[in-house]
Amino acid sequence: MHAHDSHDTAHDDALDAAAGRAGLLAQLRQLEDFAARTVSEGGALPPQATEMILHLREIVEALDGLTASMAEPPATDGGIAHGIEQGDAPRGDAL
Repeated sequence: MHAHDSHDTAHDDALDAAAGRAGLLAQLRQLEDFAARTVSEGGALPPQATEMILHLREIVEALDGLTASMAEPPATDGGIAHGIEQGDAPRGDAL
């Protein structure tokens, strides 16, 4: 694989992540609108709706971070990328 091909793949991946984020953001806005309408009409908001809003916000924020990290230039320092040195194990609570 050439460096140019790698750049194109990274660019395509960033575009895919941005498109996925846009879809989730649209769903989040629809759910927030539903919640606002329900409350303004005096209705009770189902607990699942509140939970879903919180989870979608977390996912959108995580995608923002992912998209930003994909836009960073690749590391050229022999294996150290994004502050993780070789031999460092990822934390189990990162997922």
